[in-house]
Amino acid sequence: MPANAFLRINLHTVQENARRIQQEIGPRARLIPVLKGNAYGLGALRIAEALSTLENINTFAVAHAAEGIALRHAGFDQQIILLSMPPACHLPAAMDAGLILPLAAFSQFPLLADLSRSAGKPVPVSLVADTGLHRLGFDLSEADALCAALRDAGSALTLCGTYSHFAGRGANFSIRQEALFHAFVEKLRAAGIDPGPLHMSSSASLEEGLALDLDAVRVGRRLFQDAPDRRDAQGHIREVCSLQAFLTDIRPRKGGDAIGYGGKIVLDRDTRIGIISIGYGDGLDPALADVQAPVLVHGLRAPLLSCCMDQSLVDLGEIPASPGDPVTLFGPDEQGVFLSAQEVAGMIGCEGVDLTARLTPRVERVYLR
Repeated sequence: MPANAFLRINLHTVQENARRIQQEIGPRARLIPVLKGNAYGLGALRIAEALSTLENINTFAVAHAAEGIALRHAGFDQQIILLSMPPACHLPAAMDAGLILPLAAFSQFPLLADLSRSAGKPVPVSLVADTGLHRLGFDLSEADALCAALRDAGSALTLCGTYSHFAGRGANFSIRQEALFHAFVEKLRAAGIDPGPLHMSSSASLEEGLALDLDAVRVGRRLFQDAPDRRDAQGHIREVCSLQAFLTDIRPRKGGDAIGYGGKIVLDRDTRIGIISIGYGDGLDPALADVQAPVLVHGLRAPLLSCCMDQSLVDLGEIPASPGDPVTLFGPDEQGVFLSAQEVAGMIGCEGVDLTARLTPRVERVYLR
């Protein structure tokens, strides 16, 4: 089927990024790719397939039970960790798929005991420690009560690991979080409970060198893009994709003409306005037009002026262009000119993977090797 916009994903670059991360963390720690949100919009099944060819990739992490079940149905037999607490109605399907459930609240114990009885086997779980993100998990002050609840649960649960998550509030705060996690784990061990494999790192904390002494690191964004302040396509971690659409029309407009809904943009000069075949119905963030983020046309930058549901408007100025020409929203264009997704995303206060995660199925994913 024809598509008005394409996200081109270089799977070879994804693999190279993963190998570089494995080199960073060394042989002791395992890399756990985080494939939540359809691998940040890049396509979880194809990304999982590419990463499965690498050595020592034996665990994936996802957010929702449906994401893990989709990986199972596609034939992936790696361990799959859920990072979000699923609704109770999703527990049987998650159990059938062999997903490792997060154990993050005392209210889960009776639900998991019932699930174990109905399934006739233990429920695999990972303990979640709340060290400062305050999203889910057990606080250090609850560790003694948690240990008692785990002993009471007996054979209903199989503990497959213990983890926490950095809040990303600076190195000093992250160091305190790391210390709290170690204290939490020591409480478990002192009570005779084996915490299993330990992991805490995210992409950002990995870049700060934190929690590398644990058994694994969970990495999502850094598989696909370097840190937001590192925008060089040739850097240690390379951006893996480009978003492209087409010019469908070009019209001359006069200074003083109002552009787009509500006439929010009034032209200060005569110019040429291009119509692009992508809009917020495709997942393009309208805030990019509010800040007049650049796009690439024939290797030259042109500012977005308006983002409608299915089309957007760009100020072409004197750029030589014709209807049918490609427009690159981020990534490399046909001339080899690179527009960093991190640069574009930074203009609206987010990260490059936020731009890809928002893209809808109308944007066709094209995979390069």
